[in-house]
This record gives sequence, C-alpha cells and structure tokens, in this order.
Amino acid sequence: MIKITVLVENNSRIDNYLLAEPALSVLLEVENKNILFDTGYSDVFLKNAEKLNVDLSKVSDIVISHGHNDHTRGLSFWNLKNKNINLIAHPNIFDEKIGEDKIHYGCPVSKEQLEENFNVILTGKPYFLTENICFLGQIENNNSCDIDDSALVYKTADGLIIITGCSHSGIINIINYAKKVTGINKIFAVFGGFHLVNKTDDEIEAIADFLQNENIKYLYPCHCCNLNSKIILAKYCDIKEVCTGDVICL
Repeated sequence: MIKITVLVENNSRIDNYLLAEPALSVLLEVENKNILFDTGYSDVFLKNAEKLNVDLSKVSDIVISHGHNDHTRGLSFWNLKNKNINLIAHPNIFDEKIGEDKIHYGCPVSKEQLEENFNVILTGKPYFLTENICFLGQIENNNSCDIDDSALVYKTADGLIIITGCSHSGIINIINYAKKVTGINKIFAVFGGFHLVNKTDDEIEAIADFLQNENIKYLYPCHCCNLNSKIILAKYCDIKEVCTGDVICL
C-alpha cells in the first residue's frame, strides 16, 4: 500500500483551514520509506505538515519531479541538514528557465547548496529507490524544453502507480516509459499534474481517450489541470478530486 498525503496543491477544502498555493508537494509513505515528492513554492508545505501532524524529520528520500520553482522553491525554507537523506532528480533541474515575461521560474537552490544538506543523486537514467519504487529519469520522446521533467513509479500486484509533478514531458510519454522501464503494462493509478492548462480541447480529448483505453482504476489529476481539462477528462474517465490536506491510500 502507498499512502499519499497532499502537503501543497492549488486548492484546499472548505473548513480544513490549510494553506494552498499554485504548487505541489506530497509525502509518500510506502515500503518503510517516507518520500517527499516536490516541495512547493514556499514554506506552505512545512506549515501544512505541522498542522497535519506530519513529521518531516522522518523523510528518507526527496524526489524532485523537475526544476520549476513551484516544485523546488520550498527547499529554500527547509532548514534540515541530513546526509542520510537522498535527494533524487534529473541533472538538468538547475538549468536556467526564463518565461516570455522575463521572469525566472527555475530552481532557486543551487546544486552546491543541496549537496551541503543532502546526498544528491542526479540521474537521467531510471533509478530504483527500492526493488519496487523507481525514479524514471529522462522520459523518452519528451519534445518539451523541460528535459528534466520526470516521475516516480511504484510497482504493485495490481499494476503501476505513477506519481507526476507537471508532466511537461507528456503524460502519455510518462505512462509508456514507465511500462518500458518496469516491464509492467497495467496502470493501476496515476496521481499528479498532467499539464493540461494550455492544451486545446482536441488535445485533451486525445489524452483522455488514451487514459480511458488504459483502463486505469484511479486517476487523480491536479495542480496544472484546470477546470476545463477536468470536465473533459471526466467525460472519459472516473477522475478524483485532489486538494491540500487530502490523504489517499492505494
């Protein structure tokens, strides 16, 4: 079983009084590991963890999905030095990223700063944290400028559980590459950002059709999926809502 605690997401639920921001950070509890997947944009993930009674001192590994600041800037606020914690990411997470508005949106923490605090593992190849948990490294057929965009995969008896950050490399590419790396064709669940905010309706429908044909039992599109994309996905698949503070057990 994997337990997913959503520390930061774009949305929060009424009456839970947790903070939300346009970012993503989740804690994965699986196989005696506590894996922090992304850290959001600010210290919100820390504040929410405290309110949720989540002890981040038990984190065994940090996995960074890609180098955008809405997934990495939280590292600037975590005053934890522990060389026993592996920080796993693609080598290009430190690449300079500047938008059309000239705003820098790349990782604000340097490789040297991270190496002072953690055991940093940078790899473009698949990296297995355990026999069943794999960081995919560089995703095949990624035609975006974000070659550092990756995902985490957990092998279960029911199929693969895929955890994504933003899926700049393409959610279809990620799923297909996860199958190739693991040799398992059944997808049990997909959680995370599908990067559908700038897609046309036709593009979203093509992705929705693919997901429907995969017969995935649990789909949790969040973060970079807007309302329109979720409405279209829901016509094809049984999608689940995701909000800050949610706890999902699969």
